[in-house]
Amino acid sequence: MRYLKFIFIQMFILFNISLLAVETKDWSTIAVYDNKIPENIVINERYKGGHPNVLDYVFVRSRLANLRDLPSTTKGKVIEKYYYNTKLIALEKIYDYGNTWFYVQDAKGKKGYISANVVRKRMFRFQKALDKINELENFISKQQSLGRELASTNSYVPNPNNQNFKRQKDKYGTSLDQSIIGTAVDTNEEIYIPDRSILSIIKKGDKTSRVKVASIKEELVIANSSISRNPKIKPGFTKVVAIDVANQNMIVFEKNNGIWEVISYVYSKTGIESQLGFETPKGFFIAPMVKYVMPYNGEGGDRQGYARYAIRFSGGGYLHGTPINYDEEINKEFFMKQKETTLGTFTGTRKCIRTTEEHAKFLFDWMVKSPNKKRNEQNPDDSVMFVIFN
Repeated sequence: MRYLKFIFIQMFILFNISLLAVETKDWSTIAVYDNKIPENIVINERYKGGHPNVLDYVFVRSRLANLRDLPSTTKGKVIEKYYYNTKLIALEKIYDYGNTWFYVQDAKGKKGYISANVVRKRMFRFQKALDKINELENFISKQQSLGRELASTNSYVPNPNNQNFKRQKDKYGTSLDQSIIGTAVDTNEEIYIPDRSILSIIKKGDKTSRVKVASIKEELVIANSSISRNPKIKPGFTKVVAIDVANQNMIVFEKNNGIWEVISYVYSKTGIESQLGFETPKGFFIAPMVKYVMPYNGEGGDRQGYARYAIRFSGGGYLHGTPINYDEEINKEFFMKQKETTLGTFTGTRKCIRTTEEHAKFLFDWMVKSPNKKRNEQNPDDSVMFVIFN
């Protein structure tokens, strides 16, 4: 009997200790990240330069950030420190007494808690990208079934010296610079349409036409001089570059046997409103041409540097490799690596979409099978669509 009583007491003590342990973990998990590509997404990696192992991650946005063993600045012991731009695998999102934390893992496998105040969350949204492609396919299919001609806008005027930008914006936040002005049929509002936006022609007039732009809900009236049929919009397009502005990454798709396959996915960087540029426009675009080398100028109009393997998608906006200033060429590899660590973090280009030079070359070769190497500018062999979304 004494032995049974002893066992009972021991079990009672252990039970209460376990309750105490549960009670001390007074935070709640509000999200769990598995860092896996959805099972319905077909992967056929064609880019040999490697893909990110981290799909759900946070990056450090302060000068220095502490990793703790508990989600608390008072109770949690600092077990590691990370510098600005460090990427960490996101495992869970934690809420504790009004404060948000992330449970993360670093490149060496060390796990802990980091305050949401010093990091920003990013993720690859494969399904969202595929949904946007389906949206474009459905638009083209519907417009064709209505007997409407497909085309794109053309409002590109080179401005290498960054002069006289048109910074006014419409109700959607689209800048007028390198866009055309459309007039809404029902409200007469002015709506700005970025260069190379995909559209259908509802009714053609002598000088203007009534159109439906794939990325804008209103029917618009635009000048005929702004409508382009080169390159031709093909209903059975098979190549798409999807840009997720909110998460600063890109996913490249190719359609094979009726199925969209992911052939590459990488971190990227898009535009920010600045003295020399704009945010990257959102919408559906067709790429009109590519370049081996894209030079760029500084604030004073002088040549500042260049980027290789540039694909124009809207106005002066190009997808290109890591840019290098001429004064950085003496230590090019160092500066390229430094700049590439910022991919997948904050916006920071003048409008363009930045990737690594290696990945930009992969896309260039994917678009142009037989280039004329005597020319800088090349025409894509296929219709390549850009799907840019938030």
